[in-house]
Amino acid sequence: MSLLSCIGIAACLTALLLLRIYFVLPAFGRDSKYASKRRKGKATVRASTDMTLCVVLGSGGHTAEMMRLLQGVEFDRYMQRLYVVGDSDALSLDQIGIVERRGNTYNEEYFVERVPRSREVGQPWLTTPLSVARCLVRTASIFLDYRPDVVLCNGPGNCVVACVVALVPRILGLKRIPIIYVESFARVRTLSLSGKILYLLADRFIVQWPGLVSTYPRAEYIPHLV
Repeated sequence: MSLLSCIGIAACLTALLLLRIYFVLPAFGRDSKYASKRRKGKATVRASTDMTLCVVLGSGGHTAEMMRLLQGVEFDRYMQRLYVVGDSDALSLDQIGIVERRGNTYNEEYFVERVPRSREVGQPWLTTPLSVARCLVRTASIFLDYRPDVVLCNGPGNCVVACVVALVPRILGLKRIPIIYVESFARVRTLSLSGKILYLLADRFIVQWPGLVSTYPRAEYIPHLV
């Protein structure tokens, strides 16, 4: 086979892959119709007690907001919960224990897995790709082990990596893992960097200030979440 033929085949395969990614991204393809129905209250969500909820925790204020969000989660619906935590985040570990003791009245299982941070505060951008790669590999391993059914996150960087991993089974046609992203209450007029990325990837993109909906029409405005 000639070099030109190999290049042509590679180009065709790349084009097909990019087309597939385009059609499965919630912001563009078929899933964008699902998201539109979900905002209008017409879409249905599979109800089951054996679903595994993956909660991706940030740190500091992000963790505090997520803990308040989890107070509204029906733990009897998600009998298994997986918490993905940065390896240097001690606060989140304490908060997970508190929320589980308060909400776990059915003896369900929950698991905590630690991943390298995709980017530390103040880390040079030059070294960020390497840390992102480490986080990606570890997160993919965790998802292979636990096979979550839903991903819930609110930033920062680790959640972007987790959502990218969650999209891979959908791209391959193996499993659709819905992604729910809740933008921070502190974001009144503009999205965070994680939010700008996940606006394209999340099935449900929730904001807590009405002004953001006019700029980001895919967003759902739900006030007083945290």
